[in-house]
Amino acid sequence: MPAMTLPPDIHEFFDAYAQAFNALDGEAVARLYALPSAIVDAQSHTHWPTFEPIRDNMVALCRLYRDDGFVRTHFEPTAFIAQGAHFAVVDVRWTIELDGARAPRIFNTTYNLKRVGDVWRVLLCTAYSEPRLS
Repeated sequence: MPAMTLPPDIHEFFDAYAQAFNALDGEAVARLYALPSAIVDAQSHTHWPTFEPIRDNMVALCRLYRDDGFVRTHFEPTAFIAQGAHFAVVDVRWTIELDGARAPRIFNTTYNLKRVGDVWRVLLCTAYSEPRLS
C-alpha cells in the first residue's frame, strides 16, 4: 500500500500525538482530545465529558505500555476523509516497538478529528484492532 499524504496540519497533529506517547506522557496525550470526546472498541463506548477522565485513561494506558516494554511508536496514515474545514476522519496504522527481541505490535485506529480554534483534537477514537493489554 503506498504511503498516504495527509494535509500538513493534520500530519503535525499525529506527530505530536506520537511524540506524547513516545514520552509516555498520558497527560500530553489527553490534551490532544476535544472536550467532550469518546473512545469506542468492540466491547465498550466511553464518553469523556471533561478533561480528567481522559487524562486518567491516557495515564493508565501509558503505564500499561511502559509495563509491556514499550520503546517507541510511529504511525502511517492509511485513509483520510476531509469533512469541510472543521472535521476529518483519519485511519492510522500504528507500530509499537517493544524491548528485547519481541515482535512489534501493529494495529489500526480511526480518529474523528475536530478543529478547535486553530488546532485539531480527537473527537472520537475507534480502537478497532489493538489487542487489549492486561
